[in-house]
Amino acid sequence: MDTKSPYTADSIDFEKLTAVFRKHLAWLILIFFATNLGAYIYIRYTKDLFESESELKLDIKRDATELGIKPLIEDQNLNIVSGEIEQIKSKLFFSKLIDSLDLAVSYYSVGKVLKDEMYKRSTFTVSLSSVNKSHYDIPIYFDFVNQNQYSILVDNSGSSPVIGTFGVPLEFNGTVLTVVKSKYFVENDGNDYYFVINSKASLIEYLSKNIQVDPLNFNANTIRISFQDHNALKAHEIVNKIDSLYITYSNQQKNLANKQKIDWLNNELAQVEIRMEGFEDYFENFTLKNKSSDLTLDLKRTIAAINKVDSQRYELNKKVIELNALLEEIQSGRIATANQHYKFLPDYLNVRIEDLSKITHERNQLTLAYNENTFAFRQKEQELKTLQDFLFNQLLEIKKDWLSSLAELSKRKNQLEKEFAEMPDKSTQFSKNQRYYKLYEEFYLSMMQSKAEFEIAQAGSVPDFKILSSATLPVVPISPKRYLILGIGFVAGIVLNFFLLALLYVVSNKITSVKEIEAGTQIPLLGMIPSSRHRVESLFHVIDNPKSIVSEAIRTLRTNLEFFNTGNKSKVITITSTVSGEGKSFLAMNLGGVLAMSRKKVVLIDLDMRKPKDEKYPAGNDLTKGMSTILIKKNTWTECVTKTSLENFDFIPSGPHPPNPSELLLNGEFTDVIDALKEVYDFVVIDTPPVGLVTDGIMAMKRSDLSIYVFRANYSKKVFMDNLRRIININKLTHVSSVLNALPVNDRYYGYYEDRTGIKQNWKNILRFR
Repeated sequence: MDTKSPYTADSIDFEKLTAVFRKHLAWLILIFFATNLGAYIYIRYTKDLFESESELKLDIKRDATELGIKPLIEDQNLNIVSGEIEQIKSKLFFSKLIDSLDLAVSYYSVGKVLKDEMYKRSTFTVSLSSVNKSHYDIPIYFDFVNQNQYSILVDNSGSSPVIGTFGVPLEFNGTVLTVVKSKYFVENDGNDYYFVINSKASLIEYLSKNIQVDPLNFNANTIRISFQDHNALKAHEIVNKIDSLYITYSNQQKNLANKQKIDWLNNELAQVEIRMEGFEDYFENFTLKNKSSDLTLDLKRTIAAINKVDSQRYELNKKVIELNALLEEIQSGRIATANQHYKFLPDYLNVRIEDLSKITHERNQLTLAYNENTFAFRQKEQELKTLQDFLFNQLLEIKKDWLSSLAELSKRKNQLEKEFAEMPDKSTQFSKNQRYYKLYEEFYLSMMQSKAEFEIAQAGSVPDFKILSSATLPVVPISPKRYLILGIGFVAGIVLNFFLLALLYVVSNKITSVKEIEAGTQIPLLGMIPSSRHRVESLFHVIDNPKSIVSEAIRTLRTNLEFFNTGNKSKVITITSTVSGEGKSFLAMNLGGVLAMSRKKVVLIDLDMRKPKDEKYPAGNDLTKGMSTILIKKNTWTECVTKTSLENFDFIPSGPHPPNPSELLLNGEFTDVIDALKEVYDFVVIDTPPVGLVTDGIMAMKRSDLSIYVFRANYSKKVFMDNLRRIININKLTHVSSVLNALPVNDRYYGYYEDRTGIKQNWKNILRFR
């Protein structure tokens, strides 16, 4: 026979699953209750979180273009959404927001578990004159002493409370404050209070942590501003203030660049005016002193040539200045204007500059959607750097050529001036000053025109921001989500129970069903005995409760014995198990009883000489004789047999404990005793010691017509079935069957049978000697 255990199966044993479920039902209910209780406690002791939100449409309206003036500054509509979002989230804006809100002091009411911020509803208000730095951002506990006085205690001071008077400034440890009652004051309300003096740094951190600014539609330039706080009114007022303050603040920031440029132009114009006034004074004095300003023809030619060279140098210097500015913009990555055309550059470089502007814009767009370490961003960054390097090198070559030309022009000018020096000094000085005057005059007119353009642009820049949805006053908290958390607790209870049940099912090593025995032993199953609803107080259950479901199951075993026909007139039945406590003695006593009640002569032998069951048998029994004395031929079996009150049912006890029970069973006398009993009785029932512990029971099984191996549900381990199969294979046993004892059954079965196991009766009232 194959020794491999066959009781493992891939399919689910629902009988075993039901048994595991019933056994651990209390734990499953406890886990389900605990998860739902945890969800309730989380909801009960978690502060509500509210969110207020608004929607804005961002736009920049430029009325300056209506005058036909080309704007000189970069288009502010580029990346407007991203730029405005960063501006709203900037620390500078938060600082202005804090100045416009009343957030210097926060007031709290202390509960048993949670604390509540009393924003705009505090029973008292605190006005600060000066604050000690050590008092920022720590709780300062407040208590009403009487109608006119209060006490405060700094959390970390370790000193006693300071008493103050309402409306009178109070100084403590360098902090001066004034406390007054508010309209929400209620005398003897029983609450505990404290307030916190907020530092600007903590308020900025608080705002940046709880504000959220998200783009809604890049094409429509719409954004969503939301703020979260445990106080609904506070969140609403902060969002409302952000909307109103942002419009003014944003307009100031938009015009800051224009203002700085206009200030620079005013400073330069003032210096040019001073120089031009000096030249005008010189010309006036020259004319008055020399009575004429007419020069010779050579002087005119020389002056004309010098003027030409100077003009060329000026234009070339101007180009070099513009080229230097362009190089600086390229090197710093500030090229953002895609439509500007540089007339002093070749067309192919203007095309490349336009490409650089577009790539820079694309790179800035990627910054909003990708991390700087992503492949797309790095690829665009590399493309931008390559084009920057190309343009930078090309422009450096052009600059080098221009500087060379400037050197040639300077050399030419020096030559002309040398010729001019030979002319009258006065004429030379006059012409020179005249040239400088014209240059300053052109420069002055150019700067005046630029100033006018910037002033028009500044005057025409109007913020056209629209509030699409004003700040909402939240009523329902966004967290905790009560139904979601309750659902999670409910589902978690089910899931945890499912996994626990599955784990218990997998790790369970106890026999729980008839199906496991049939699959694990591959021997006939004589039957099963259900567990009783009440505690079994006696071994002789069939007499105590003849109508119980247990008694009916034992009578079914008696019927099933008829199918084991051995051909002998008398039958020897051995009842054994692997370990004690599986119910073999209970089955031996009650099976013998039902056989005797069917008018069969039955004798029950207690073969467990190692552990006699004298305490379970009636008093008055002679403990000095039994099977042990029979096997050593000290007594005959007729001298040891005990008559019971049940007709046709006799009993032979185990007798005194011998030192060598196994050897007594091997001496041949045991076989003779069994043969002698078979001549007198119809059934010889042998109650053996557990075969998993000693070998005495195996010797009895070899001499039996039928061996009944008892397993107990939820008690016997699955490896016991391996032990039975091993015993059968080694000893070549036949006619072996099994019984599953104490199998839990559905309560509906008990309604059909009368179960009176709960009636307590003593064993001595059941078995009585004749």
